Amino acid sequence: MQPSTYFNLEKARALVVDNNTQSLDIICGILASFGLRQVVRKANGREAQEELMARPVDLILTDAALPEMDGYELIHWLRREPGEKRMTPAIIVSAHTPRNKVIKARDCGANFTIAKPIAPNVVLERILWVARADRLFIECDVYMGPDRRWRNAGPPLEHPDGRRRDDRPAEVGIPEGDNLSSSELDQLIKPQRLAG
Repeated sequence: MQPSTYFNLEKARALVVDNNTQSLDIICGILASFGLRQVVRKANGREAQEELMARPVDLILTDAALPEMDGYELIHWLRREPGEKRMTPAIIVSAHTPRNKVIKARDCGANFTIAKPIAPNVVLERILWVARADRLFIECDVYMGPDRRWRNAGPPLEHPDGRRRDDRPAEVGIPEGDNLSSSELDQLIKPQRLAG
């Protein structure tokens, strides 16, 4: 982001959906720190669906695992609704981000997936990517959501070199071994008691 770039989120309206009150407080606090003053909190997908039918929002952050209607189902429903609301930027937030869940989020029409525990800079970066994006909205029999066709059309304008700021250079080489699972990663960073 350029130092001179300024985004005013004061008039934006966000919907945050999470059945964990602490997580809801953290996400809403992060959004408030960015200047977002209008944040609607919902505990499940059905309540969020009712809110979206009643009033439009500018951004949705939804947990993946929700009671009654999960975040994937909520976004899938949203993308098939008539009118402008189906183009609302939607971000999945999840404590579990194995490849199949990230693909599920992509295929339901989510703009991005953010892994918990969330970091404010990652949330802001994703919001800015959505705000700056000049992506088409794709509507066909099997998918509705932001255009993800990079191979033939090139990367989106917000990533002109096809890479994000935190991506490693392409010259890194061939990986040695499989990626660690989330639980294996957690074991590496989880505080351990020392035998004493």
